[in-house]
Amino acid sequence: MIDWMQRHKKWLVVTIWISVIAFVGAGFVGWGAYDFGKSDGAVAQVGKKEIPMNELQREYSNLYSQYSSIFGDSFNQELAKQLGLEQLALQTLIQKYLLLSYADDLGISITDEEVATELIKIDEFKKEGKFDKDQYVTVLRQNKIVPVEFEKSLKNDLLVQKIQNMFKVQSSQKEIENISSLIFIKNDLQIKIIDNNSVTLNIQEEELKNFWEENKNNYLSELVYEISLYETATKTIEFTDSELTDFYEKTRLDYKHEDGKIKTFDEALDDLKQALTLEESKNDALRTYLALKKGEVQFQKITTLGQNSTEILPYKEQLSNLKPDDIVKPFIVDDSYVILKLNKIIQPEPLSFENAKELAKKDFIEKNSSLALENKAKEVLSNNSLESIGYVSRESVENISGLRSDEASEFLNQLFKTKDTSGVIMLQGKAVAYKILNSKLGIHNESKNLIVSNTIRDIKTNELFSKLLESLEQKYKVISYMK
Repeated sequence: MIDWMQRHKKWLVVTIWISVIAFVGAGFVGWGAYDFGKSDGAVAQVGKKEIPMNELQREYSNLYSQYSSIFGDSFNQELAKQLGLEQLALQTLIQKYLLLSYADDLGISITDEEVATELIKIDEFKKEGKFDKDQYVTVLRQNKIVPVEFEKSLKNDLLVQKIQNMFKVQSSQKEIENISSLIFIKNDLQIKIIDNNSVTLNIQEEELKNFWEENKNNYLSELVYEISLYETATKTIEFTDSELTDFYEKTRLDYKHEDGKIKTFDEALDDLKQALTLEESKNDALRTYLALKKGEVQFQKITTLGQNSTEILPYKEQLSNLKPDDIVKPFIVDDSYVILKLNKIIQPEPLSFENAKELAKKDFIEKNSSLALENKAKEVLSNNSLESIGYVSRESVENISGLRSDEASEFLNQLFKTKDTSGVIMLQGKAVAYKILNSKLGIHNESKNLIVSNTIRDIKTNELFSKLLESLEQKYKVISYMK
């Protein structure tokens, strides 16, 4: 998966999504500490346009969210670093700003009315199916975005979409018919499915140890942060009705029922007292913070936190942007102010054989089972011990006995990409030996015109758009300030 992503990351702007909308509700993910060559926080310049750091942060968060949905729980900051996600985010923005510069030269713009039309469509800003200004402001505040900044980003995204729409290519009916016959080509096929149950492995300890030795850098300890903590005590403070009422008027949008309705003063009273107590305690926490920085006060405790541990969660956002010896200003954890210092980062190291043994054994079995499967399938193929299943097309996922629909889909996808008339196709835990006896063009079906025309359009548009971006990169000077 990583190899595939790294091979396909040069030109990412094939389908531009509204990135600023994707950020809303996705949460913020920091990528660590970087030095920038511009004092005003610009991370790059494209032509006359500068890319601000906060936009790079949003783009990184968008990509992190997308890759998390692909990898699941196994995706983390370390994997993001392996993928070069921060550079990927920058490259995406450079492409976007190339298009914005191009739009300026063409005299293309987006009106305030177009922004407003798009704005009222966004579900996160709606209440009872309609755009709600209070909801809009609240959601943006929760995502640390001000309306002016959001609307500017939205205008830029709409402008990029407008440029992209200029390069959409339509297909003729003749093209659709000709390509359709190729897409839906059919092969007369013989196959034999071999699964893991057909092979056995006798694992020797020495063999496993050699495998671990060769691959020890794949079995690493967890990245660990050593931190110092100081938790400030929360005072018991009595507030007047006037103080509570004034505070409610300033912050009432923060107190809502599960259905989204704003709580009344009486309903929010306990929350108000708690929030106002924290507000009043903030000055004490800041004084302690300054004393800690000067060495006048000592931290209360030192602890270590694994990168993937549950204990790190309250501090994860702060730690992602720190360097050793940095001290973070007071932030709230469990209704108290906490001051944190990063002492050091303990980098991952190869695990010992005993600690890595089970992980190595799993990989060893997977690798060698796959090799044994492939060899057995080749043997079946050489003995011509295959069974005919008749003509199949890319759509014949339900017609291959012995494969689940997802396995059949993967098998057929690989089959119709290969130029070999016989061979072995590897699946997860299975190998399929195949031989193509004959092929015939598919029959054009008008019901599939939309699928075919979209496929042709996407191929043409993607190629055209990639060439455009390469051309714009030559036209507008690109300078990166990231070090």
